[in-house]
Amino acid sequence: MSIKDCAFRLLRNGRTLLRHFWSNPASKDVVDVVDGRIVSSASTASTASTVRIVHEHARRLFLDNVLKRVSNSTAAELRRRTAKRLLFGNAAPFLAFVGVNLASGTSIITEEDELEAACWGIRETVSAMDWTFIKKESDIQNIWERLDEPFSLENFEFGKAIAKGCNGVVYTAKLKEESSSFEDLKQENDTSNFPLAIKMMFNYDAESNSMSILRAMHRETVPAMTYSSKEEIMSWEGGLRQRCRTLPPHPNIVRVYNAFTDSVQALPGSLSLYPDALPARLNPNGFGRNMSLFLVMKRYDTSLKDYLEKSSPNPKVAILLLTQLLEAVTHMVLNGVAHRDLKADNILLDLDESDEMCPNLSVTDFGCCLADRVQGLSLHYTSHDTDKGGNAALMAPEVACAEPGPFNYINYSKADVWAVGTLSYQLFGMDNPFHRIGNQTGTTAKNGKGATFLLSSSYSECDLPPLPGDVPPIIVKLVQEMLARSPSKRISAELAATVCQLYLWAPSSWIQGESTKIPSSSEILQWLLCLTTKVLCEGRRMMSAKFMPDDVNPSHHLALDTNVVHASPEYNLVESFLRRIKLSVVRDALQWMTEA
Repeated sequence: MSIKDCAFRLLRNGRTLLRHFWSNPASKDVVDVVDGRIVSSASTASTASTVRIVHEHARRLFLDNVLKRVSNSTAAELRRRTAKRLLFGNAAPFLAFVGVNLASGTSIITEEDELEAACWGIRETVSAMDWTFIKKESDIQNIWERLDEPFSLENFEFGKAIAKGCNGVVYTAKLKEESSSFEDLKQENDTSNFPLAIKMMFNYDAESNSMSILRAMHRETVPAMTYSSKEEIMSWEGGLRQRCRTLPPHPNIVRVYNAFTDSVQALPGSLSLYPDALPARLNPNGFGRNMSLFLVMKRYDTSLKDYLEKSSPNPKVAILLLTQLLEAVTHMVLNGVAHRDLKADNILLDLDESDEMCPNLSVTDFGCCLADRVQGLSLHYTSHDTDKGGNAALMAPEVACAEPGPFNYINYSKADVWAVGTLSYQLFGMDNPFHRIGNQTGTTAKNGKGATFLLSSSYSECDLPPLPGDVPPIIVKLVQEMLARSPSKRISAELAATVCQLYLWAPSSWIQGESTKIPSSSEILQWLLCLTTKVLCEGRRMMSAKFMPDDVNPSHHLALDTNVVHASPEYNLVESFLRRIKLSVVRDALQWMTEA
């Protein structure tokens, strides 16, 4: 609301209130007292009547100014029900949203700031809902019920090792109370029998106590939802955790249910898989410490690397995976976290029984992340010994080319989106153009097979290989801008994710129309309200739904199959979009798509 409108409403309502006081005999006593002139003494009954009149008049002014936007046939009922909840302490967000949602016509709201306020209402309404992916996972309820006492390895039954890296190993696991029979323990490939995964970090340097381990490995705990209630950990949370950022739950971020420290034990296959990481009490030739950090996580079906080696997703699924990845990066950037090690190995997938359905994608392995509350997304780069992150092959140009100095900083705000641009080639069935073998120098390099690969420190944008012909032109342009060498010319993660969301769910006339005119703010708001209504009414039931307005062209190649029962990836995408939505970002994305 502009200053002019505020002044006009204040003048109009104040004049009406004064006129009412002057015309009401019971209120003249109050006006004369305010002016300092005692004309007559008011009785107790007269004073109470005046208070009631002032209250009713102020209430009527409030309702007239706030609820008069609703002008359709249900206006009276909406005013009555909304006023009851707003004024009597039972302000249900859903009913308040319905009052806005049923407002129709281009004259709902005319000012840009009021439109942004409506988007704020959408964000608050959707954020008030619990994430569906948490509700669906029964194993997390079992974990939270056990948080009264610290976790230890004795609480879990371990299956086989499913992944091993330089810094840790991952085992399938479940709570011991979940074990039903010996035969169930043999079915290690059954996710229902081992719904959890426990990651043990290799500890070579940190002392064998909780505080030292947490200080050394605190980055791994950035996405952790809870911590065991040991006194040392609680003390650490009050100190170091105030400096280190945490990531709120998100469907595209790995679910780390709990983090705890414990003594390293001889787990299945430990002597053959990682003998050097074991302590001397388990392996005389081992170099590991006696204690380490353990992360209790959701078990996923596979990694993106393994998934792409076995199957080739169609363009629809590839775009949905790309959108999920961009939403994960957007969530990290908005919370002041830079992953700095995005690669296909660090992206996990939950597969669906149907090959046509898109897997659920989650980013994992935050051991190289930057999550500092003081420095934010900038790193003071004083020497070559400063850790710039992992995976040098997919390191953004501004990071790879950074030179140390006493006043030099590296800005990571757009480094992860550059890595996503490189991974887009893999999603669309091509080799990553920046994967290479060895430490060759120059603009390009060759691996052992003779294929040429680009170097992030010296490549030219014209050297980027073209994407396949079945990739939509808007997505091609988006990948090109994500791989821009200059951060100032590179598209941000939030804008890139919004472009993908619009391409997936917006009316086809906005995307495929020949007109270059951007939809009006009211049209954008009505579309957002339509998406919010679908999320509120249909999302929790996880039924098949198109998450699109009725005017979307049914022949649009990204329309979802209404015969599919399970549509959680699409639902989570729309909910992620609405939780962060801003009208200005949507308009910028539409403007970008118009110019693409």
